[in-house]
Amino acid sequence: MSSRFKCLSYTLSVVLIHSTFLLPYFPSTLAHAERGDELIKKVQSDSLVSHVTALQENISYSRNEFAYRTRSAHHREATNNAVDYIKTKFFSYERLQVNEQVLGGIRNVVAVLPPKPTSSSNLIFIICAHYDTQAAREPSWNPLASSAPGANKNGTGVAAMLEIANILNQYEYDHEVRFIALGGEELGFLGSRNYVREAVRNANSNSDPLRPKRNPDSEKIAAVFNLDMLGFNWKSDLVEVISNKDSAWISRALIIANTWHNIGLKIRRTQDEFIDISSHKSFWDSGYPAVTLIESSTPWRDSQNYDANPFYHTFRDTSDKINFSLVTKVTQLVLVTMDSLLTDMFQPKRQMPQVTLELPDVVKQNPLQITGTFRSDFPIGIIVHPSGVEATLDREQQTYTATIPLSPGENTLMVVARYPLGATSMKQSVVLEEGFVWKDVIVSPNPVHFNNRTEFRVEGNLEITEMKVNVYDVHGSLIKRIEGVGDRLDKRIWRTWWNQQTSYGLAVSGGIYICHISVTVKGETYSIIKKLAIIR
Repeated sequence: MSSRFKCLSYTLSVVLIHSTFLLPYFPSTLAHAERGDELIKKVQSDSLVSHVTALQENISYSRNEFAYRTRSAHHREATNNAVDYIKTKFFSYERLQVNEQVLGGIRNVVAVLPPKPTSSSNLIFIICAHYDTQAAREPSWNPLASSAPGANKNGTGVAAMLEIANILNQYEYDHEVRFIALGGEELGFLGSRNYVREAVRNANSNSDPLRPKRNPDSEKIAAVFNLDMLGFNWKSDLVEVISNKDSAWISRALIIANTWHNIGLKIRRTQDEFIDISSHKSFWDSGYPAVTLIESSTPWRDSQNYDANPFYHTFRDTSDKINFSLVTKVTQLVLVTMDSLLTDMFQPKRQMPQVTLELPDVVKQNPLQITGTFRSDFPIGIIVHPSGVEATLDREQQTYTATIPLSPGENTLMVVARYPLGATSMKQSVVLEEGFVWKDVIVSPNPVHFNNRTEFRVEGNLEITEMKVNVYDVHGSLIKRIEGVGDRLDKRIWRTWWNQQTSYGLAVSGGIYICHISVTVKGETYSIIKKLAIIR
């Protein structure tokens, strides 16, 4: 990790162990939940559709409403028109300070939501998306003459960024937020590379013209959310989050927010230092933590919960192919996650999450349903180890429940309250005195020919110390007593055999016989009845 993040590194590895049972009440828990719910309701699907459609058509009103239907970085007029649309939207959000960064003909639009005037924070949080397009998967594509509507790649990412900017513009935070529309992504991430190069230079020289000076310390990019191609999935509400080691905490924040606010997305978390399919890579290369949210990191092929996208980078990448319900959910997820990070995660006086777990010393149920309470003034997720079961949270009552598989004997359960920058946990042991359960009972073959042997095989969930089989005829007369033999490797499995002879060595006649099978477990006897048909 770069040296400019050493002051944050202690936070990223905090793991505290708590065993407190009497907890203070944090009224802000419900307040934060309600705030997140309020933010989610502010996301308008109609606005997302409007942005994507406008970017797809890219209409120039200075040319009698001419529709470029491309935003190719090679097409200067189309690019300028798209930039004008994005800048106009940013300017309409009153508190944003809008600037441009132009290097080598690549135009980035940077809209800054300044922190509170009283803030001394140097942390910068970024939401970015590239606006340029290409249709390179079409053999006949000409960057200057052909269309590249790019509704999904990457009109959806830009639309989500604009909608989030509009909503966050209504709030004040202690940290600065930047919304960046990146150009030249399809030309080798030129826009993000240019931006990061300038960010590094300005951090070293402390002379960034895009940021008002409030503190002599160099600025620090704390987190980057890169939005790239979000909307082609009609199979499931899936979004893939790409991270590296330094940005894993951001992907964890997204997962926690998704569950906490019941957004309903399937999140595929991919941590791979070498994935370079989008603009996050430019930030990684300079040591900045960044994630990319995308419909799939391999959109050209099928994967779990995703069918290959045949439309991206083609003439057919238009808004009618987009699942706007999915785009809306991803927008909501990034919005509430960003709000939580800005509001809670980097507050030095924030309260750590706390959890309780109350269990009796001995239980007989398996699996066991556990309940407990939690206290947190920001979104958390609760995992119970060693089984790794994710608990169900009741935010209003501040309780959690989980169904946990146990092993016979002593079990040590650890309840972990995860938050983006660490975890708190507590342990408690419980002894399982499990009752015997028949896992399998086999009488085979059945029916059986008189000159064949019958095998009796039983398997339980606990070790068996003895097995007996008593065979009766239909009148209730005892025909044969048979002792079982334990499996050499697994004493939960026992077997025995019968050759269809009585205790006196006489062959029995054909018919139906009643087999009373019993086993002894921990001094207790358990029995089961099976029928056997003998054919002569």
